[in-house]
Amino acid sequence: MIFFQLPLAYFFWHYTTAWVDLFRLYRNFFWFLSHFFSIRLFLSTLFSPLHRMHDRGGKGGEAMLGGFIMNIMLRGVGFVARLFIILLGVITLFFFTVFFVLFLLLWPTLPFVIGVLLVRGVMGLLKF
Repeated sequence: MIFFQLPLAYFFWHYTTAWVDLFRLYRNFFWFLSHFFSIRLFLSTLFSPLHRMHDRGGKGGEAMLGGFIMNIMLRGVGFVARLFIILLGVITLFFFTVFFVLFLLLWPTLPFVIGVLLVRGVMGLLKF
């Protein structure tokens, strides 16, 4: 008797409870990806030197000028590296959101697709 209740329970879950679970899953993956790429952290430290490296320079005009130029170069390298990772993270979040929307559009049809594939598989076995 319980076996016959399973399809009804699945359809109830698929069209009611699963929608909330899908959005919770999306929120969790979005959080993970944004933290994986450290987007907020890299935006706040965008102009910091790479790996917090800096040249203290020395005494005299040439040493101070050399240290200043080296610090500018390290900040430039840090800027480019962080900007690349930020852009990669934003592109990843964009594609993840697009695929999630496509998945949401397909979600209501999935039980029917499973049923059609099951019937076609059984029919293919009977022909064999």
